[in-house]
Formats: sequence, C-alpha cells, structure tokens
Amino acid sequence: MKVTPVVTQANGIITVKLQATFVGDPTDASDKALIAAFGDPQVNLAGTFQDPNNPAFTFLFPTTAEVVGITTQMQSFPVSFMLALPGPMNPNQPAPIQGPLDCITTNPSEAAQAWYNVMISRITQSMNILRQKMLVPTLVPVTI
Repeated sequence: MKVTPVVTQANGIITVKLQATFVGDPTDASDKALIAAFGDPQVNLAGTFQDPNNPAFTFLFPTTAEVVGITTQMQSFPVSFMLALPGPMNPNQPAPIQGPLDCITTNPSEAAQAWYNVMISRITQSMNILRQKMLVPTLVPVTI
C-alpha cells in the first residue's frame, strides 16, 4: 500500500490530504483479504502532536479524536495548518470557525511535516496490527 500526501497552500493555510492506494506491492493481495475479513484499519487524524525531530514543538487540533478508515475514508478528511483563522470574505459574512481538523499553530509548515511523520507511523502501526491477524487458523490433527 502506498500513502501519498496531497499538499496545497492558499493564503498561508497548508492543507494536507493523505491517500492510501494499492499499487501492486507484494502485501496488497493479503492486505485486501484481511480488510475484507476484518474491516478497514483505523487511524486517528487528530489530537495533540509533538514533532519527532523537535520535542519542544507541539501542536493540537480542537478535537482529540477523528478516527477514520485508512483505505476508505482518510482521503476525504483534509487537515489544515494555519497561523490564524482567515477573516470573512466580506463584511456581510460571518467569520470562519475552526473545524475539528484545523490546526492553529505558530509554525504551520513544521506542524504539517511533523503531523505527516506521526501519521505515517500511526498508519504503519495500524497496518501491522491488521497483518498480524489470521484469516484461516492452522488446525492440526490430534490423536486422542
């Protein structure tokens, strides 16, 4: 399975969407069979994060949990990093509100990179847990 980050930037807001796709890796067939049997592995996109390369830098989302399926839902949940919420487009519109996956931080670029690194670790862990499950148990004959 391949995880591809789709990164966009507009008006100082960095948005990252992760897309998981099967690309012909040797594990793809067994992963698909395990997902069919046990369901899509889950990953939490939100919470509090610490930059693995700079432990002094932490950031958080307004929600502690946004758990999604890696192969079926994750690409539909973009995450945004910004210094502040943008202002209203015109005076007649209400000010934007912070969504559950909108991170306001002092360094959006570092936060986006750190979030990506942590997410790859979380996705790897979730897929490894799935791969440890057994589709068909090995039952051996026993003489009684």
